[in-house]
Amino acid sequence: RVARLLARDRVPLQSGVGGCRLGEEVGYIKPIRFAANTAQEFEGALDLLAQQGASSVIVDLRGNGGGYLNAVVEMVDLFLDKDQPIVYTEGKSSPRRDYTSRRKGRYAGWPLAVLVDEGSASASEIFAGAIQDHDRGLVVGRRSFGKGLVPEEFPVPGAGALRLTVA
Repeated sequence: RVARLLARDRVPLQSGVGGCRLGEEVGYIKPIRFAANTAQEFEGALDLLAQQGASSVIVDLRGNGGGYLNAVVEMVDLFLDKDQPIVYTEGKSSPRRDYTSRRKGRYAGWPLAVLVDEGSASASEIFAGAIQDHDRGLVVGRRSFGKGLVPEEFPVPGAGALRLTVA
């Protein structure tokens, strides 16, 4: 009887972007992971903070193990000027692919601090590294995980998906 009530379905990964103001002009945002919708949630949280009077932000990536590369590229894009390098990927069987900012970010003028710790990995490290490389903000915390791998997801019919490190 219970089996009839259960149905197989896709489970969307929520990024859990939370934000609040820490003072008159300082916003705080904590994405839990980098999922397919994280960049949109992150930008929405920044927009809300701006409407509430914030003009600077702390991005808390402590304990964030990463996620989708495209999500983090879109997020960093909000803070950089046009045509600035964000990250590149390269593998033994994968040619080099460069990711750069596409436009002047809407929040390129905001002061920014990024919090990291030993649980910050993958996409979190890309975010923090790009901010640090362009001297766009202050990166504060402990040494990050140091993963530096790029997985690619391949659908497996009837069985889900296979995530394979490709770069």
